[in-house]
Amino acid sequence: MNKWKKLAVLTSVAGVMLCTSNVFAADYDLDGYTQEEFDALERTTVLKSDESPTGYYVTFRYKDSDATRVRIYGEWKFSDIYHSSFVTSENLLPDDWKDGDVEWQTDGWPTAEMELNEETGVWSYTIPLPNGTFNYRFLVGGAEGAETDDATDAKLVADPANTNFLASDEDTENLGGEQALTSVYVPWDEEKQANTDQRPEEEPRDGENGEVSFETVTTKDGIETSYGVYLPYGYEADREEAYPLLVLLHGGGGYDGSWFTNGLANILDNMIAEGRMEPTIVVTPNGTDFPNEDPNGDYHWNREALCGFIKDQLMDDVSANYNAATDPDHRAFAGLSQGGATVGYMMFTYPDEFNTYVFLSAPYMGDTKLDFTIPSLKDKNIFFGYGDYDFVQTRSLYKLYPDEDGNMVRLAPKEEGSIWEYMYGLAEEDVPFTSINYPYGHQWALWRKLLVNVFDDVLWK
Repeated sequence: MNKWKKLAVLTSVAGVMLCTSNVFAADYDLDGYTQEEFDALERTTVLKSDESPTGYYVTFRYKDSDATRVRIYGEWKFSDIYHSSFVTSENLLPDDWKDGDVEWQTDGWPTAEMELNEETGVWSYTIPLPNGTFNYRFLVGGAEGAETDDATDAKLVADPANTNFLASDEDTENLGGEQALTSVYVPWDEEKQANTDQRPEEEPRDGENGEVSFETVTTKDGIETSYGVYLPYGYEADREEAYPLLVLLHGGGGYDGSWFTNGLANILDNMIAEGRMEPTIVVTPNGTDFPNEDPNGDYHWNREALCGFIKDQLMDDVSANYNAATDPDHRAFAGLSQGGATVGYMMFTYPDEFNTYVFLSAPYMGDTKLDFTIPSLKDKNIFFGYGDYDFVQTRSLYKLYPDEDGNMVRLAPKEEGSIWEYMYGLAEEDVPFTSINYPYGHQWALWRKLLVNVFDDVLWK
């Protein structure tokens, strides 16, 4: 089992300037660095700076002297709430960030050229960023003459000098979906970010860290799949009281390491150490290994197969190998987006497997047969979280708006209902639930924030 590693390195620099060519330069000494030492950095580093609008810069580094071109792709565009909706955003780049702006974009993540230091062979790109966890990846090479945002023939590379949670660390290149992403955490500055969300739970903890490992198994149906396991700091295999168990799913395009790359271990470490959450074992299945054969070409998961694997095999494996609770009262099932839709499938198909069900940005999918009259639902701990600009709340609400023949009305290109489909149906049958929403879209910044709410107020309460 591999000891979990921190996702970012935090160092300090004072009095730095950002040039328009994205080359860092200073005419005076840097706090902790000479200019030469800064130029010699070979890994992505967070820099404290009075010159930054946020109080911090992040210098992204990628060493490859043979590369002819390297670009960076990251989730850093921002907007204030006054210019934001499901279809509108200021789409501000980091240099234009203002205190109070949130991470939200309607025209995709930006891609930028990195600059080569020919003496060191290191490519760099430096920008100011506010508090939080930010995903990025490198695009190495590509088609000759391709536009900056054209990834044709480029290798998608996870930062080899910054920890990414893959079941195998052998290949950081040519990865698909979220496997090519790495993340970095930026601290909060009390003066320059006074009106900005604080996200201390996402900061890598120095000590009292849990452990993350990955297991590969073959299902009873012959599907090879993997899952991640988080064991809390101080885990005792022979503790008399079994640890509560959370099964946590990623979304479409993700994998079993997605939540860990996106700060899950940091959040768990901090909240458990602070006594805000009971020490918990967390298991992250890989839903992408269970694709659905859809004749229309629409991508979604085979929820029947995935939930069957979790219920009939994964839970037994976890209980056999770890000191995890086996009673439903100490088991929770959570997921985001496609994973959230799978939470719905599990709750309505096998309601008594878990006591707590957590829906994060969960669309309603037609493969789930909704039955809000199931008696045991009234005894469940059910939570919904979503964003104000989240497409899962703007899609069709079939129950409220059928057409004149009683057919489902589509407000979006896909035959999917909104998260309100669940909440409206539960409310009709007086089934209790809790919910919360924040001014974010369908994005990791939202899901990390919601997860903190879940750990503070929902699990094991």
